[in-house]
Amino acid sequence: MDIIDYTIQNPWWKGKEFITQDKHIREYLKKTYQWRSTILEKAELLPGNIFSIRGPRQVGKTTLVKLLIKSLIDKGINENSCFYASCDALIDHKELLSLIRSFQEFADFKNLYNRYIFLDEISGIENWQKSVKLLVDSGELANVCLVLTGSHTLDIKYGFERLPGRYGKHGKDYLLLPLTFNEFLFLVRPDITANFRYAESLSLSDINSAAYNIMPFEKDVKRLFHQYLCSGGFPLAINEFYSNTGIPDYIYELYTRWVIGDIVKWGKQEKILKQMLRTVIVKQSTPVSWDSFAKDAEIKSHKTVSSYAEDLENMFVLFVLYFIDLNKKVADYKKNKKLYFFDPFIYHMFNRLLFFKEAQITPQLIESVAVVHFARSAQKSYPYANANEVAFYWMGKKETDIVLKDGNKLLGVEVKYKNRISKQDFASLYHFKEGIIASRSTFNPGDTYSIIPVHILLGII
Repeated sequence: MDIIDYTIQNPWWKGKEFITQDKHIREYLKKTYQWRSTILEKAELLPGNIFSIRGPRQVGKTTLVKLLIKSLIDKGINENSCFYASCDALIDHKELLSLIRSFQEFADFKNLYNRYIFLDEISGIENWQKSVKLLVDSGELANVCLVLTGSHTLDIKYGFERLPGRYGKHGKDYLLLPLTFNEFLFLVRPDITANFRYAESLSLSDINSAAYNIMPFEKDVKRLFHQYLCSGGFPLAINEFYSNTGIPDYIYELYTRWVIGDIVKWGKQEKILKQMLRTVIVKQSTPVSWDSFAKDAEIKSHKTVSSYAEDLENMFVLFVLYFIDLNKKVADYKKNKKLYFFDPFIYHMFNRLLFFKEAQITPQLIESVAVVHFARSAQKSYPYANANEVAFYWMGKKETDIVLKDGNKLLGVEVKYKNRISKQDFASLYHFKEGIIASRSTFNPGDTYSIIPVHILLGII
């Protein structure tokens, strides 16, 4: 494909005011709830650097890229310097190489020095990193800021890592994920979140302080938490949820096709995928071995189960929580693990598809949401670690739902979504110097162990 085939994807080349005619910008501006990722403020898109943006499909990566382009143009960057290309139609890395060089010739003709190239869904091109490596080594990207996006997160992550020393002094790998509950609150009720103070760390004192601050808004937060449990954190699903007082069928079908399509594309079988997800719904929050899971799912090999789980985790469909060795403070991968859905909307999507059940709010779903939220919060202190390398579960005589690394300390969290909390509910926390019970409604902060409603907790971390 030649550069002329991409003029329709770059309407701003006709003039900077035409950026609003771009399909994704136009759709974004129509939305009631317009999510602006912090990546928009964090990313310093400097020429001579390579950036990657990873995340599941339909989470808003393309819209984010278009907003980044709009931001550059609004700052005075020449609109012809910004080139966007969806890679879906490219056959191989040789076509990719030809396309980039074609744009470079266009920019040379326009006498443009600094250039900004955005390659969307590059993970669909096998060996894409070969072309990027060649261009960097030849010096052809010296005055180019290259931004790559991909939905197969393992492919683009490893591809980025295969460019050691080539992504520049300021190049970075960003994750764009479904909204957490506090991001959801910020999106749909900025009027109340303006008064919030979030926990600065996972220390109990910080969490208690932030929880006291948010308590005057407890009823609003609780109501919004139940809405979040139905809509999840995908911006499209959130907007549809509020526009239609529920999520229409086509949204579920869109996301279902994403998961099944990507799994099949990467050499897996739809039938085994459904066996996996059906069993995850039943076993969610229960410790399992790959062997026992394979038997329950009627899948022949535990290696097959492990392989599918890894792919689904890399797609941010599932989250795998490992057992922690309390002495070493690291995961013990030989022990049983727990599987959760990464986002409540994904849970509802497959519960609907496989069990014909509409959105159900269960204790297992609430535990799942709490696990993923605390893991993502803990990861902020370890940006180069996976979330399940800083969040775990533990089991002695009693099971602790969540164990979090906070420096050299461990924080225990137990999810007890019930009206009354008893002394026995604290038993699993006594192995930790600090602990929290995530309750349904009880609020009783303490110096060592606290009881805080789960909706308050997830609203402040």
